[in-house]
Amino acid sequence: MKEQQTSSNPMIESILTAVNQYRSTQTLDVRIGPFWSVVNTSVGAGMASTMRSQTHVHGAVAIAGAGSLAESTPVELAALLRSGSAPEAAVGLAAANALLSASARDLSVEKALAVLEKRCAGQRVAMIGRFPFAERLREHCAQLWVFERGLDRREGDFGEEAMEQLLPQAEVVAVTATTLLNRTLPGVLACARPDAFLMMLGPSTPLTPALFEFGFDILCGTVVEDPESVLKAAGEGAVTSQIKGVRRVSLWKA
Repeated sequence: MKEQQTSSNPMIESILTAVNQYRSTQTLDVRIGPFWSVVNTSVGAGMASTMRSQTHVHGAVAIAGAGSLAESTPVELAALLRSGSAPEAAVGLAAANALLSASARDLSVEKALAVLEKRCAGQRVAMIGRFPFAERLREHCAQLWVFERGLDRREGDFGEEAMEQLLPQAEVVAVTATTLLNRTLPGVLACARPDAFLMMLGPSTPLTPALFEFGFDILCGTVVEDPESVLKAAGEGAVTSQIKGVRRVSLWKA
């Protein structure tokens, strides 16, 4: 299997290093739905947001190994995280998440919203990617800036061009894990103030302490407990709220 290569970055390489211990595992199933990609392995399953390239041309090959992905090992699939193809990178992150969830330790049951409500009281907050609870969270903040791209942007949201001005003012920064896939995370981290409370959240979040080396204080992600249920739901076009058989967890920096 040959992925559509692009230049990698240290964070992605740290994630891939963390999954290398699982070279003897097997891929059981790969499912790519319109909203979620799921990889099921012999040690568990993982999810990632299905990403479509903004520059995709109709008929162009988005996933080079489509039709035979399950013949690759989970570690080989995880390497797709380096790919310049957004859909391939999503498969790579789902595979990495399957392996990382299997080895995750010291997970807590705290959910992202509960953590943010405590941390955001009276604080200036930047949310990278609009989450459904954004307006509820706004009630707790001194200021909430929501950054979103393209068609998902709502009135009052900001684009990437405003990050350089606003992010350095935020005392709390909540980052969607899809920034790993659309390659915007390095820019976010470059703009965030060094003492900001930094969180990555969403089902695509890799549960690995390796990310703490890049400034994150907490990772709020998902552990798949019923792979077959999640595979079926994702394949039928389920959105996050429709997917059962998962558990929301958090991993704190020690």
